[in-house]
Amino acid sequence: MASQITSFETPAGQRVSMDLADGTHVWLNSGSRIEYPVVFDRRIRRVRISGEAMFDVTHDADRPFIVETFASEIEVLGTKFNVVADESRSLFSTTLLEGKVKVSSGDQNVILHPDEVVNLINGHLLVFHNNDPVAMQWPEGIISMKGISFEELMSKFERIYDVRIVYECERIPTIEFASGKIRVSDGIDHALRVLQHVADFTYERDEEHNI
Repeated sequence: MASQITSFETPAGQRVSMDLADGTHVWLNSGSRIEYPVVFDRRIRRVRISGEAMFDVTHDADRPFIVETFASEIEVLGTKFNVVADESRSLFSTTLLEGKVKVSSGDQNVILHPDEVVNLINGHLLVFHNNDPVAMQWPEGIISMKGISFEELMSKFERIYDVRIVYECERIPTIEFASGKIRVSDGIDHALRVLQHVADFTYERDEEHNI
C-alpha cells in the first residue's frame, strides 16, 4: 500500500529546515516546495523538489534516495548536496558537498564528486568545479554576490525579503565587481546599500515597502 504523499512550501521571505521519516535533514529556501511520503517505501526513498533545497541524506545502502525535479533525477545513498530546480526560468543545478550522487536527465547520466556542480544548459548536463562555496551557505542566511547579474540578485531579493522590485530605468544596471556576501538578517536596505558600491542605481520605497 502506497504511503500518503504530503507537501510543504516555504513562504517568501522565510527559510525552513525539516527532518524526513528516515532522518534525512532538508533545508528549504524561500518560495521552495517539497513533496514527500509520510513513510518511505521499503525499497526506495523518493521526494520531489521545486525551488532550492539542501539535503543531508541518511545513509541506507538498501534504499536509494531519489530527488525528482522538473529537469532530472538525483540518486544518492548517503550524502549532502544542494538542488536548484526553477522550472519558470528553466534553471537546474546540483552541487555536491559530500559523498557521491548520480544525476540523470533523459538518456544522460553524470556522477558528481565533492565540490562539483552540474548545470543543465541547452538540454545538456555539464559538470564544473564549484568555485563559489559561499553560495552553499544560504541555510545560514548568507547571500553570495559572486558571478551574479543585477537582475538575478534582484530576483533573489524579491524571494528572500518578500518584496516587489520595479525597475524605472532605461537600462538594467551592471555589477562591476560581483563578489562578496550579504547577511539576510541585516535587511534589504543594507543589502541594497552594499550593492550600490558596485552598481550605479538609486532606489526608494513605496507605502507598501516595495522598491
